[in-house]
Amino acid sequence: MRLPLIDERSDAKLPGLFAHIKKTRGVLSYVLHSLGHTPDGLTAFAAFGEYVRYQSQLGARERELAILALARGNQYAWSHHVVSALKSGVTQPEVDALHDGKTPTSLNAREQAAVEYAREFGNLGKVSEATFKKTQIAFGDRGVTDIMLLCGYFLALASFANALDLELEPYYKPLMRGVGG
Repeated sequence: MRLPLIDERSDAKLPGLFAHIKKTRGVLSYVLHSLGHTPDGLTAFAAFGEYVRYQSQLGARERELAILALARGNQYAWSHHVVSALKSGVTQPEVDALHDGKTPTSLNAREQAAVEYAREFGNLGKVSEATFKKTQIAFGDRGVTDIMLLCGYFLALASFANALDLELEPYYKPLMRGVGG
C-alpha cells in the first residue's frame, strides 16, 4: 500500500468519524481508512457514500448490480461488493454473468438499464444517448441522477484503491477470477 493506514489518534476528528463509518457500513475499509489522511475530505466523501448507498431511490438489487457492472476488473471493488450483491438478492449466476462481462438474462428492464448505464459510465462518463434515454425512462430524472452519483462514487473508490495499490483486508477473499489483488 502506498500510504500507511493512519492512526486514528493522529487527529481528534478521526475516532468519531471512523466509528460512524463502521456503524453505517459494518467495517472501515482500507480505502476509506486511507482517506483519513484528510479528515474533512473523508467526512464529505463518506457522507456522499452514505447517500448513494442508503438514501437514493435505487433498490438494493439495482444498486448492487450497477456497482458490480462498474467494478468488473477491479479485485478490490469486486470482492467488496459480491457479498453485498448476494445479500441484496442478486443470484450467483447473475454475479457470474457480470463477472464475464455479460448482462444476465434474468434482469428486469430497470436492472438492465442500471447495468448498461454503469458499464458505459465507467468509460469516463461517456454514456450513449440511447443508454441515457433508456435509463431515464426506466428510472426518471431523479433515478438516472442517482445512478450517475452512485457510479461516480464507486468509480472514485475503485480509482483510489488502484492509486493507493490497496490490498484486500484480511476479512475479504479475492472473488474476481483472473485479476490480481
